[in-house]
Amino acid sequence: MLTTSAPPPAAAAPLSGEAAAPDGGAAVPDGGAAVPGGGAAVPGGGAGSHLDVAGPGRLDVTGDLPPEWDRLAAAGPVWATRRWLELAPSRLPGRPLTLTLRRGGEAVLAVRGTVVTEPSPNTRLDPYAIFSGGAAHQGLAVAGPHPWRSVPVAEVLPCLLLMLPHYQTVAVGAAAAGPAECAELVGAVLDWAAGHGIRSVTAQYLDPAAAPLRDALVAAGGTAVTFADRCDLAVTWPDFDGYLAGLPAKRRVVVRREQRALAERGVTVTHGPLTADVDDLVTLRCALVGKYGGTPDRAKETAALDRIRRTFGTAATVFAARLDQTLLGFAVFAQDGPMWTPLCCGADYSRPAARLTYFATLFYQPATLAPGLGVRTIPYGLGSWEAKRLRGCARVPLTGVCLRLPGGAR
Repeated sequence: MLTTSAPPPAAAAPLSGEAAAPDGGAAVPDGGAAVPGGGAAVPGGGAGSHLDVAGPGRLDVTGDLPPEWDRLAAAGPVWATRRWLELAPSRLPGRPLTLTLRRGGEAVLAVRGTVVTEPSPNTRLDPYAIFSGGAAHQGLAVAGPHPWRSVPVAEVLPCLLLMLPHYQTVAVGAAAAGPAECAELVGAVLDWAAGHGIRSVTAQYLDPAAAPLRDALVAAGGTAVTFADRCDLAVTWPDFDGYLAGLPAKRRVVVRREQRALAERGVTVTHGPLTADVDDLVTLRCALVGKYGGTPDRAKETAALDRIRRTFGTAATVFAARLDQTLLGFAVFAQDGPMWTPLCCGADYSRPAARLTYFATLFYQPATLAPGLGVRTIPYGLGSWEAKRLRGCARVPLTGVCLRLPGGAR
């Protein structure tokens, strides 16, 4: 549960579910460059292959994103676009894989994922952990069902995992809303997987917009599982007073009390562009990672912030809480159209004055600025649902589907 002194591991989670997570670091935790080609880790090969499917379509399987990816993704959420995928190039286990349905040579629908050949230590991602109930302690698929609870892991690996790296998943393309097109895609994907020795297929963290894809997987024999809820804050107010007016009465009192406490300590919260000078941010980021049992890595955190800055430029904003000139806490937001995403945060837990700066930098100051920037949604991701609800967020259900291909064949 979120406290007023420090966030829990997933408290600041935006798209990734890991803005404050000790194991993942920032929402763009991996220091490596994007994999712009090369095959996915497919048993017996498979990247660069294609499969003719029933009807006019053809399934292309590639290790990289097809040139049409952003055209396809334009009809969906911004976090499915190329630049968001390249923020977290190495988060998913294995190497990336794109499965594209083409008609007459034109890409009409695509999904992204990877082939998992061994259990992942990150149980937020690992298909076997989630669908067997092994991630319930992290708040994932708590209510079940857990179709793989009594299934040996060797019977579901290799597994084709359909997932985007920010813990939200959709198929991309104008046809993504079409049940018939999604059924055609799913049929082709399952045929391709069976032909390459894959024993199971999963789709994880499916956004509500992916309902046709989810339904097609279920119709093909899959089991749907409720994963968890994402927290979104809809910006409907003209100013901070309007934001407060939308909160429960008791919460309004608490927020005013927190703001007074910071002011009485002499703590100020400012905002400005993310620059290349990130040493102080990295120090506080590492403090947060260490506090929650992770291994601080300055090089990794520096690379993550650098990718955010290079990707978003002046649309990346730092909210900084300071006492005199000393940085106590910070949060980094990136704006992409009407969506404003918190990507990274940190705090100096050795200083009592840092208490409450988490909420000031991640909620209250952004709420003040958001209307003037044309922001309509601030996605706060997974975890700490009650604390986020009390600050105005609505819960958005994310689901998953798993199905087995016995003997590597449908």
